[in-house]
Amino acid sequence: MKEKNLTSFMQKLIVSFLQEGRLGTAHVYQSTYNRIKSFTGGRPLKFNELTPSWLKAFQNYLLSYQLQWNTISTYMRMLRAVYFRAVDEGITIEYPRLFHCVYTGTRVTVKRTVDAQVLQHLYNKQIPQNTKMERARKLFLLLFMLRGIPFVDIAYLRRCDLNGNILTYRRRKTGTWITVRVEPEAMKLIQALKSTDIHSPYLFPFIQKYGRNEYHQYQYALRIFNYQLKRLSELLGTHISLSSYSARHSWATIANYQNYQQELISNAMGHSSVKVTETYFKVHSDEQINEMNRGILKYTFQQ
Repeated sequence: MKEKNLTSFMQKLIVSFLQEGRLGTAHVYQSTYNRIKSFTGGRPLKFNELTPSWLKAFQNYLLSYQLQWNTISTYMRMLRAVYFRAVDEGITIEYPRLFHCVYTGTRVTVKRTVDAQVLQHLYNKQIPQNTKMERARKLFLLLFMLRGIPFVDIAYLRRCDLNGNILTYRRRKTGTWITVRVEPEAMKLIQALKSTDIHSPYLFPFIQKYGRNEYHQYQYALRIFNYQLKRLSELLGTHISLSSYSARHSWATIANYQNYQQELISNAMGHSSVKVTETYFKVHSDEQINEMNRGILKYTFQQ
């Protein structure tokens, strides 16, 4: 079997992602490619050089730049995806457990979940109409009500994706098809937030110039949304900083606390596996765990 260049194969994948309009995926793969190129000093990396010792050295290299473990995991998972795709295409042979020696998990380093009380407060909060903060409040609630839909997916929703009270869309990240029954509360928010430009193919006005740097328009809209959510957090006085991720994490966590099956939650969110869903929540909250520890110390040392 002819061994090919891993880095050139990765470049071809990046080009294909760009052609498919998967700009976010292309961006992550490009970042991974840049890190590999920097580590090798610009020298092409062959598939037969991808060994456990090389991967460990690459991980140590990333650690030397003070990168967070989640960032390192992202690079490793992208590299692993390239490797397995090459295996599937018969470009290289598979070495079992090759990536077992490096970190490919996900650590929840920031508490992104807000509880039901905060959501209720947010739902009932009176904010002047037609302000950016009010639109951010409504949008956050809509993300939650649509089963924690990611911002990127709602930004690219087309008018034809909504048929009556049924919303059908394809996740930008995984390509999974999702069908959501839009509840009355969510429909009111859609009507309040939808684009008034009848010529736009998109349901919402986050991408205003169709076919022109759409990815950059989406990124700009996301930055504005997160900025307004930060202001909204300060207004609410909560100890948790709201972000575009919070709605998705909160929906998963509340569903878990309501004892819905994890496989059901995973399917509802369009995850590739239950393992992916499990990164969104814990079986018990930090508060419950802390209270348990407090009780154990009290029982042990204060008798």
